[in-house]
Amino acid sequence: MAKFTPITLTATMSSMTGSLLYGETDGTGLQSQYRTYNVVLGSVSTQTHADASTREPLLYNGLDINSGMFIADDSGNTILKIVSISNKSETGVTCICEDVDMLSFRLNNNNTISEGGVVVLFDLNVEGEPIIIGSPFLTGAADKVQSRFNLNEKDDRVKFIHNIAPSIEVGDIATIDTNGNIVKFGTVGASEIKVGVVLDILRNGKDVYVKPFNDIIRNFADPEALDGSPSDVYYTDESVAGGITTTEGGKAAFLQLNNSIATTQSITSSIQPGSSDVITINDITIFNGPGGDTVADAAAFSSLINTFTGTTNVSSAITQAPGTLDSESNALAYAGAWADNDIFIPLYAVGGAPPAQFPEITISDGNNSASVIFNTADSVAIGYNVISPAGIASAIQAAVTTGGLDISVETYTSAAHNGDAVRLTSTGSATGIQITNTTADPFGGNVAGSGSSTGLGLTATLGAPTLILTRNSGGAIEIDGTPLSGGYLNQNGVVSSNSGRVPYLLLIESEGGASATVDEEGVDTNVDQDLVPVVTSGNEATTGISITYTPWNDSKVTVKVNGIGCNLGDGIKTKDCYFSGDSGATAKAMADIEAGDTLYWNSLVAGYILDEGDEIDLDYEASTLDV
Repeated sequence: MAKFTPITLTATMSSMTGSLLYGETDGTGLQSQYRTYNVVLGSVSTQTHADASTREPLLYNGLDINSGMFIADDSGNTILKIVSISNKSETGVTCICEDVDMLSFRLNNNNTISEGGVVVLFDLNVEGEPIIIGSPFLTGAADKVQSRFNLNEKDDRVKFIHNIAPSIEVGDIATIDTNGNIVKFGTVGASEIKVGVVLDILRNGKDVYVKPFNDIIRNFADPEALDGSPSDVYYTDESVAGGITTTEGGKAAFLQLNNSIATTQSITSSIQPGSSDVITINDITIFNGPGGDTVADAAAFSSLINTFTGTTNVSSAITQAPGTLDSESNALAYAGAWADNDIFIPLYAVGGAPPAQFPEITISDGNNSASVIFNTADSVAIGYNVISPAGIASAIQAAVTTGGLDISVETYTSAAHNGDAVRLTSTGSATGIQITNTTADPFGGNVAGSGSSTGLGLTATLGAPTLILTRNSGGAIEIDGTPLSGGYLNQNGVVSSNSGRVPYLLLIESEGGASATVDEEGVDTNVDQDLVPVVTSGNEATTGISITYTPWNDSKVTVKVNGIGCNLGDGIKTKDCYFSGDSGATAKAMADIEAGDTLYWNSLVAGYILDEGDEIDLDYEASTLDV
């Protein structure tokens, strides 16, 4: 159900623990600070209103809190985004929150909220502005919240996230390539449509902020219709009214800017929906307990969900936590005997004869078994030829490979056991791990089990099954129904999710299509007003400001600093400022200025520098086909 009426709730911080670090060494000094937190909120308030169309008519409470909303302390210093929710009730929420771009920490050297502290929950409008109802903040705090989001409001910046930093710089005209990466306009193989101007680059260049030349749709209403790839153009569908297609013929409408990221939700509930539960996914009833529906277990419920995939666009699968054995499982037989490692298997005395039988185990993944004989020493300790952790792992791995067991084998560093240790993990179709000791070492110590050479346990079973819901298009997974509390819903992951991403679409309708004929005129545009420059120094310094549209019919461009006109170079670099399309190397003639060209400032000529306290206005006419 759409939430037209704004929501603002308060709560109390029950607990807040760090989850993921910023982790990027990019000169900010933030790499060891937490970016995400596990948060539990209690004492969630209610908000009364006069809208009968909301989930509960005339009322909001904790059940109306969704991922994508923000939380803040009542002083407005810490502001975090809710990125996922695992449990919620009328009065409580368990969720993961993120300090987006680490802005709270950058501004206040802190991004946490103390236990017992007051928390304000609010949402943003479609323009990215916070909507606050009532007076939930301390005096002056609401202004801090507004300032936190003011950056995106001012220039309508859009963030593009990359795993590997693209080769692009602030001020470059950007477009998109076939992989969904932001690249310089003109890059071979990239789109021939300009997307916008690069404003900022963060995380060692992995996060690129772009001011688009046209509107960008970030949550297209029919995500399943977006079956193209980055840099594909969508046209109006000439055979389906109101539809779009990547087949040329209609009018060009959108440029796809990136790939979808599938929306997923993990449900770990140990119970299944019962006779009193009604479950809907994306407004489709998939389980009706009062109507007689039953499911025996998670696998049966997963199968039921998949029968509705054609209408919900959501598929289901069962995963289970693997069975794991590691050297921390049991006490060791010879702890402290070898200074470098507590974990080793003694075979025979140095200078002595090998034994008639070497230590041996049988290992099974629940389906197949293999024998492991430890007969190859790779080190010496306590006067014995021994097998080190690496040798133990190697011997087990050889048997696993030969026997076709679905078990992974690795060594890891164990502070508790003075060096390397061994870990076994079930994979694939394994139903667990089981080890049976066959032959002990020369001291009578077993390889696995209590008081053994390796500390490995004898058995490991798979974890509880987890139901994974997936919507590949990136659209939301809306889980609803009755009852909202005390039944299957809203506990252990049985909540809605919008964790994915619908592909971004750049509006390109103004570029025209085969069927469009529009008279072009020049109109005044105020899109490039009150722009904030970067700090300049000396001559030929970039302001970080680019012109949004190509001036119509070679019309005049006027540059104003704090309302006062400047001397703009017309093809020369010796005036107060000039436009350039090649990183400032040459000045554009007035008639050649085009969208995306960057303004450069000559401080020595003008007699003063520019900084963040200045406001720049670009006055010019743009084509009616562009604005």
